[in-house]
Amino acid sequence: MAVDESGTSRLYDNEDERTEENRWIVISGAIFSQSDNEYNIEKIINLKNKYWDNGMFRGERVVFHGREIKKGIGAFSKRVIDRDAFIDDLSVVISELQFEVASICIDKHKHYDKYFTPNNPYVLAYQFLLERFCMTLKPKEHSSVLNESRGKTEDNKLYNLIKPFLDEGEPYISDQIHQIDHVYFNSKLTSDKKKSHFMLEIADLSSYTLHRYLRNDISTKLFQSFRNKYIGGHPIRGHNYKIFPKSCYKNWRID
Repeated sequence: MAVDESGTSRLYDNEDERTEENRWIVISGAIFSQSDNEYNIEKIINLKNKYWDNGMFRGERVVFHGREIKKGIGAFSKRVIDRDAFIDDLSVVISELQFEVASICIDKHKHYDKYFTPNNPYVLAYQFLLERFCMTLKPKEHSSVLNESRGKTEDNKLYNLIKPFLDEGEPYISDQIHQIDHVYFNSKLTSDKKKSHFMLEIADLSSYTLHRYLRNDISTKLFQSFRNKYIGGHPIRGHNYKIFPKSCYKNWRID
């Protein structure tokens, strides 16, 4: 499972500082099977090669990054590619890739107001996500979790925060949590900048587009392309599409 987030873990106790922009944190996990990797990689490479020479821009492998795509900067500038055609093609490719997704969304303002000592929203969301990932694992199936690296210090901090949960889990996933053999931290680009970790790119696009939907009620073609990828075939409230606290639930609107 590749994991990425949109939004920060900062909680705001001062209501004057609270905005829709800093209300949510969204963490998405894109779940892949090794048996599908060859197919998925081919689809991603073909799309990148279609819009950039050998899938490269200014000497680096193009990375699908939700914020850059939305803003139309760098490789995604209208001076570089036909943006409308690219987003249409990207949405189709997302729908054709073989993977599943689960997303956890925390309303940080409501979370802070509800609890006397609110948990770190990032860690809470991550634990919810691991629970859902574990429930997809078959008995004795081995798995790993891939996170985007934020630097050695930040990576160690995150690992230490989630390690107690990885060691013990919850009673109903106490066996499955130990089927996670490794937790990795990688950048979206390899060190030579010639290859990318496509699984992190997909997790990024999922979390970013969902965050925009919750924050600004913006439903795009790219956002909707993830709908049928949720575990079980569609977003299920409280299961693969969890919003916390429950009172903040927002239905996934189909446009």
